[in-house]
Amino acid sequence: MKERFQLEDSYAYLIYRTVRALRRQFVRLAAEVGYELYPEQWFVLVRIYNNPGCSQIELAKDFEDRPSMTRALRSMKEKGWLSISDDPEDRRKHRIELTEAGLKLFELMVKAVSKERNRMFETLDEKDFKHFRRIMDTIFTNAME
Repeated sequence: MKERFQLEDSYAYLIYRTVRALRRQFVRLAAEVGYELYPEQWFVLVRIYNNPGCSQIELAKDFEDRPSMTRALRSMKEKGWLSISDDPEDRRKHRIELTEAGLKLFELMVKAVSKERNRMFETLDEKDFKHFRRIMDTIFTNAME
């Protein structure tokens, strides 16, 4: 007799399902504070906030998709959230920084994300997150080999 493969027992499916739910939740949260913002754009905003003046190349390393990064940055610039300028030391590079509007968005979203994170994680403790992080890092490393 063939063994049945249950989708609900697949870790990849569980991760995919959770990522989709988190994505929907994030888009809803952003809309509640008055923005059309996607998780990928949020990740970029956080990276720029923590690394002002970083280059597009540095950002693209995290996201592995240069064309998508270019489109995302263009869209975010058009919305007034960031500025892109030539690097004075290397004209082939561009430096990216948050504008005042980008900083305002960042600050609003940090508050909203923190509040929502506290709600979703209230039954979990630090030990849970250490295990989760170790497991996710291991899966990521093994998948990249």
